[in-house]
Amino acid sequence: MHVQSCRGVVINAPEFFADPAFQHWLEDAPAKFTWHRDGAMDEWSDVVVLVDPSLNGEGSDSDMPSHIWDRIVDACGDYLRADCCAANHYMVRLTNLVT
Repeated sequence: MHVQSCRGVVINAPEFFADPAFQHWLEDAPAKFTWHRDGAMDEWSDVVVLVDPSLNGEGSDSDMPSHIWDRIVDACGDYLRADCCAANHYMVRLTNLVT
């Protein structure tokens, strides 16, 4: 077994889950790292995306609507430092909790 640490953030953004373009992306193929099941978005619709640690805009889910992806990358820049030499992507958990 090989274990590596990783860095990440949690972004609570109900407005993402209310966006029809984001909903379409989340429910469309290919598979996502999510707890969401078909149907209405709810508090169990969390999704995890991976952002390249260089914060250059690349990542496993950069195919999502660009207006949302750009906000995710910007938030990573506010809380994590760009690291062009890091081996692991930043993990970003998006939550849908109305507070």
